[in-house]
Amino acid sequence: MMITIKEIAEEAGVSATTVSNVLHGRTKKVSPEMIKKIQDLLEEKNYVPRFGLNALTNRKSKMIGVLISTPEFVERSPYERPFYGTVIGTLESAFREKGYYIMICSSKNMQEVMRMILGWNVDGVVSISLPPKYYQEIKEITGKPVVSIDMDVDTPYTTGCYNITSTDEVCGEKVVEYLLEQNIRKIIYIANAKKGADYRRYQGALKAYKSALGETAELEEVMLGTTCEERIATYQELEKYVGHHAALFFSTDFNAAEAMGYFNRKNIRIPEDISIVGCDDDVFARLSVPKLTTVKIDSVRKAEIAAEVMLSLLEGKIIEEKEIKVNTCLIERDSVYINGKDKMNAEN
Repeated sequence: MMITIKEIAEEAGVSATTVSNVLHGRTKKVSPEMIKKIQDLLEEKNYVPRFGLNALTNRKSKMIGVLISTPEFVERSPYERPFYGTVIGTLESAFREKGYYIMICSSKNMQEVMRMILGWNVDGVVSISLPPKYYQEIKEITGKPVVSIDMDVDTPYTTGCYNITSTDEVCGEKVVEYLLEQNIRKIIYIANAKKGADYRRYQGALKAYKSALGETAELEEVMLGTTCEERIATYQELEKYVGHHAALFFSTDFNAAEAMGYFNRKNIRIPEDISIVGCDDDVFARLSVPKLTTVKIDSVRKAEIAAEVMLSLLEGKIIEEKEIKVNTCLIERDSVYINGKDKMNAEN
């Protein structure tokens, strides 16, 4: 139960208006001693301010909170990655069509994210890449429906959670099977994190690799740094595989395209000198040179399903299926050496 302005006022021995004035910086008529006393009480009681026209009522706000737990590997803003822009745009359109608006909060500081969402009288919360323990905390504190997109399900916190994700293990399997069909045996998986979708894709890739080459076969995994300089250093290290009929399997198109740019600047030919595959099928895959072979992860469909589930929950409907997985498919383009010769008739 969150403390109210009225309760703070009673404990400070002032009116609720005075507390409100201190909260909003209107302190000309409040003594410095009283300002400090009120501010200390607000901090001690962990007061969370409410915003919006319906903040002090129990009416529906017609607002959906969208929380983005910004991954550590994102150097600046998550919005520079096509995935987040696609998901947010789809959610906004789907909710607006039904008379709802979205309020977006993103940060690497989860406590900041928590405080922000609790400060708004939202009707529900859609989280993106949110750690499961925070999902449960938000659900318990707000009492509102929560739907997640791409939550890491490999934890003990996910019981009863609504999670919309993709068949990431299958994604990893498809890529490795495809590369092995091209007689490529040296495959290096390159990821941003050893958890979540990155890890599930590696698990699928490893399964396919061992199935084809034996249980003792080990699929090499390389972790990327969080800065551009660190990633460039990794790409430089990966040059040792050039000319050895090897393939670099990246967990995202963003990193695959970044690596291709690096190799192009070094006059390393793709796919003649080294093959590259990504995951997502976003704008980076289509604009890279050459065009990137990748796995399509349907982010639009993920967001559409998340909106559908949320709207159903707001209508009081019971949704039995807690985890919904969107299928993935391999998109062949020009970045993989095909059976000893360049790929012909690649997709435009």
